[in-house]
Amino acid sequence: MAHSEKLFRKLVLENLMLHDNTTIDLAKEAITLITGANGSGKTQILDGLIICLGYIPQRAKGKGIRSLVGERDEFARVSLTLNNPIIDGRFAIQTLDQDLNNVISQKEFTITAKISKQENSVTYYLNNSRRIVQGRLVTRRDIRRIFESIGVRGDNKLAFTGEGTVDEFAAKSPKRKLDVLLDVTGLKHYREEIIAAQETLKASIQEIEPLKRKYETEKKLLNLWNNTLSLLAQKKKLVYMKKKLETELSWSLVQRVEKQIEALNKERLKILKKKEEVTKKIEQKIEEIDSKTEQLTRLNDKLAFVKEKEAKKNHKLIILKTQIASDTENIQNLENELARFEEQKADLEKILRTKELSAKDRQLKEKYEVLAVKEAKLAMIQEKYTRAEKELQELQKQLVPVSVIDDYDLNGEIFTGDRLTKYEESLVNAAKRFTVSLRSQGLENDVLGPLITYLHIKEGEKTWERAVKNVIGRNLFAFLAKTDDAYRKAKSLYDKLWPRWKPPLTVYKLSNGIKQETIPLQKPPYKEIYEHAMNLVTGEPVVVNFLKRITKGLVAEDSYDPVILTKIAKDLRMNILTKSTKSYFLAQGGFGRPPMPIKTPFGWRVKTPTTNKQRFATDYYEEQKLRVTIAKLEKSLRELKISEIQTLRAISQLHKEIQSLGMPEEKLIGKIDSIADIVSLIKAKILESKMHKEKLVKNLQKLDEEFDSFATERLTLKRAIQQTQEEIEKAKIEKGVLEEKATEVVMLELTLDNQYESLLEEQKEREANALAKGERPEEIRSYTEIRDELSRIEGNLESINISDVDEEKITAQKTKVESLKQYMVEREEHITNLRADLAARLTFWNGELHETITKITKAMKLLLSGIFEKIKLKITNINNPDEAGLFIEAITKGARYRDFRELSGGEKVLAIEGLILAMHTLTDSPIHAIDEFTQRLDEKNKTLAFNIALRTQTLASENSRFVPQFILLCPDAINVDLSSNINHIVVSELKVIENEPIKNVQNTKKQ
Repeated sequence: MAHSEKLFRKLVLENLMLHDNTTIDLAKEAITLITGANGSGKTQILDGLIICLGYIPQRAKGKGIRSLVGERDEFARVSLTLNNPIIDGRFAIQTLDQDLNNVISQKEFTITAKISKQENSVTYYLNNSRRIVQGRLVTRRDIRRIFESIGVRGDNKLAFTGEGTVDEFAAKSPKRKLDVLLDVTGLKHYREEIIAAQETLKASIQEIEPLKRKYETEKKLLNLWNNTLSLLAQKKKLVYMKKKLETELSWSLVQRVEKQIEALNKERLKILKKKEEVTKKIEQKIEEIDSKTEQLTRLNDKLAFVKEKEAKKNHKLIILKTQIASDTENIQNLENELARFEEQKADLEKILRTKELSAKDRQLKEKYEVLAVKEAKLAMIQEKYTRAEKELQELQKQLVPVSVIDDYDLNGEIFTGDRLTKYEESLVNAAKRFTVSLRSQGLENDVLGPLITYLHIKEGEKTWERAVKNVIGRNLFAFLAKTDDAYRKAKSLYDKLWPRWKPPLTVYKLSNGIKQETIPLQKPPYKEIYEHAMNLVTGEPVVVNFLKRITKGLVAEDSYDPVILTKIAKDLRMNILTKSTKSYFLAQGGFGRPPMPIKTPFGWRVKTPTTNKQRFATDYYEEQKLRVTIAKLEKSLRELKISEIQTLRAISQLHKEIQSLGMPEEKLIGKIDSIADIVSLIKAKILESKMHKEKLVKNLQKLDEEFDSFATERLTLKRAIQQTQEEIEKAKIEKGVLEEKATEVVMLELTLDNQYESLLEEQKEREANALAKGERPEEIRSYTEIRDELSRIEGNLESINISDVDEEKITAQKTKVESLKQYMVEREEHITNLRADLAARLTFWNGELHETITKITKAMKLLLSGIFEKIKLKITNINNPDEAGLFIEAITKGARYRDFRELSGGEKVLAIEGLILAMHTLTDSPIHAIDEFTQRLDEKNKTLAFNIALRTQTLASENSRFVPQFILLCPDAINVDLSSNINHIVVSELKVIENEPIKNVQNTKKQ
């Protein structure tokens, strides 16, 4: 929405051509109409306005600005006064130059242009001052900057339409019409660029054709010269190749020696590798023999132990069988005697019963009856005692575990029956019992142990295992508590398992400083010392690192001087144990008894008991219950023994009482009594013999089973010993073969070394000869292949006999041909780029032109409504800008569009005026000027033209920041009813008389 303010207030012309002192009021109405006859100076008013805008009028560009100065003075002045209202809190006219703003920031300011005839120049003033600030003068650029801030440019043809525009549209061809339109709308340079691009493309295409012909001609000439030169080039090539081949031939001899050296080196490397392998195999065989020998010693020791135990068991077996046979025979004899005496006793008792008994006899009979009861009671007591004693023995076995190592080892060896020292046996049993107790309490993850479970000997150090175990000693069966709580629970469990006697078992508390990764101890700098014992062990890092802290011991070979080993032990303050474990050197400076041997293997684990025979009481409460049961059985045995003694005493007393009684048949009774004593004694002996025999039979069965197992183990050990002996013998034979092979390898190595030295000398000599002929080629063929090719080239050289030709000329021609070829490629690429550029320009041109035509057509329809039913602009040959034209078509009568040429003269002018005014709506300039506005219009059409101007002003006001001001120039407005919104000024023509001063121009206003 436009504001009500008009920016352009008045224009004053002084001595500007015909204008002596002319003032034009521009702000009275939005449209200012200036009329006057041709030559009255109307166009000069427009020229003065353009000068004040900072531009040079078209007419002054050819003759110079001095041509605008009148005859009255040497100077001409044009002053333009502008309103500068405050809109939205700021002055309407304001630039980006703050100094300039300080001058123009007022409600009204004046721009004055002073034209000097002598200097042919224009000087500008702001408010009659040449200066903007101290040291800075007003320039044309400052004036343009002021007007550009409000969208006014003196060269904007959309705002300033010069004279002749209507004639051009009316009289000229469609192409010329389009030229004017493009020039006015600023699109002319786009078309010119497209036409220039088309011309450039056409010229480039035309240019490349003769280039192609020239290229073919020059190429043929080059081929002709090349054919002439080919023989010479061939000869030079052959000479060069001959020299190259001679050099290559010399280096091929060097290469032949190098290949021989390389092959020899490979052979030497193979020999060295073979020597190393043989040496390594010999060392492995020695180690294998030592290991097998040690294994054989262990097997022999174990076999001797098995044989010894087998002999003992066999001796016991013979004794048991003899005792059983003796007991069987004795029982049979006693049973026979018992039958005989019982028969005699029955006969005597029968005789005694047939007789009449006296009182004493009856008393004696009663005693015998009591005696029989006592004897039966005695037999029952003895039987109960035997059963209780057997049960007690079974329970006591549960408290005392078997003193052998579990048959489990990581290497798969069986140690069942291997004899342990009492010391190690106590450690093993205590470790078993404590481990199972920890498992029952759920502490197996919090208390590690026994530590031997988590350790293994390092690979290749198997022969040092026995010495390493003896150095670590009892700590192999120690335990390691991870936390304080686990340590407290382990201590409580230890005290409950062994309340009085304590086994040699150790439980350590794990400190926080133990690292999780295994860190080796630094090996002492003595060749006699093999290694720290703990450096030969691997396993759980926590366990290994802990034992390294508490175990200070070294191992060494047995072959070193004891004095030296003692000195080393004293210097290092560490004990040293030899590999055989037979020598032990102390840190105090002496030797002593070696540590107790440990036979339990690394990796040994305590099995969880699965049967009654394997199970032993580990839980404290279970053990207490077992001990109470044993105590009860022991008490019962004591009570049975007391009952047995008391019964025996009663039987003895009865015998005494029977003997003391006087009986009528004393001899018969005495004989019966004697027989009864004998029968009782025989029965007791039979019972005792049977019990003894039964015990012997059980022992015999057990011994038979053990004896069979010993026999099986003995056979297994013998086979193992035999196999080990065979393996030792085989290893010794293989060692001998390897030693012979090692000797052969050494001899072969010496032979190859001699050959190598000889080849090196030959290589140096041949390299010197080859270097004299040239540098070494990158690739060298075989000697035969080079020799054959050299002979062929020498033959070819003998057959060629030509003189030299001008190679420089051929080279220049070749360069010329290549240059032409390259230039043609570049030109073709250039043509491709030109085509792409032209296509892009045409696309942009179509879009811009279509948008402009659409806007102008829309404005024309609004401006010319009522004059034409329909009107439109049409562009032909839009893709060929050089042939493009502008056509105006309108519907005046009927339904058909009529071409511009078919319109009447007045319709043509009105259509052109509508087009010109429509173009003025395309710019947001607050000032518009149109020269020759109503030229060639009759009175009726002039009225229509002014109505169109009013519509244009209204249409331009819709989107303008300010009131658009129009200056219309035409010859006259006679008989035209002008609107009150048009300020009409008539300029009278004055004749310029020579030697007579110029009179003022009369300004009148049509009332």
